[in-house]
Amino acid sequence: MFLRSKVPMTKSEVRALSIDKLRLQGKHSMLDIGSGTGSVSIQAALEFPDLQVTSVEHHDDAIDIMQQNMDKFKTANIDLVKGEAPDDVPNQMYDAIFVGGSGSNLEEIIDFALSHLNPDGTLVLNFILQENAMQAFSYLDQNQAVTLEMSEVRVSKWHGLGKGHYFKPQNPTLIISATRKE
Repeated sequence: MFLRSKVPMTKSEVRALSIDKLRLQGKHSMLDIGSGTGSVSIQAALEFPDLQVTSVEHHDDAIDIMQQNMDKFKTANIDLVKGEAPDDVPNQMYDAIFVGGSGSNLEEIIDFALSHLNPDGTLVLNFILQENAMQAFSYLDQNQAVTLEMSEVRVSKWHGLGKGHYFKPQNPTLIISATRKE
């Protein structure tokens, strides 16, 4: 149902697992860094209407499609911020932080996230490149303040080919989740 453009979007199955790992039930604030089309922010905002979502994105085309999606789904509980993470992220504490895109600022974003995550808050990061996922996992693994796990999600969709069908694979996604210890 999301409006699409050339901006990457977190696929529905990966989005569902990522939102589940954010453990948003009863939480009040969520930060989405590298929000792209806004699919994670919007789905979280719709499923948890008492949640205040802050979405940060720096690409103009992504800001445009996300704003269109926010209008389409009438999400009043999302603040869309145009800027670079972590420099332009509002300086406040969050109950959950999702990182869908980090550019070249991965370690700085992780440092920001850990210092702005409430105790028992959750940090979830998605990657398609194994090197970036391993960099994030190793960096987080050195931090004693979190419990950490990584999962790989592979989704294939039923697809017609000639007289038959097969499961056409999508890119696997690595999901890292960290919970800040109290």
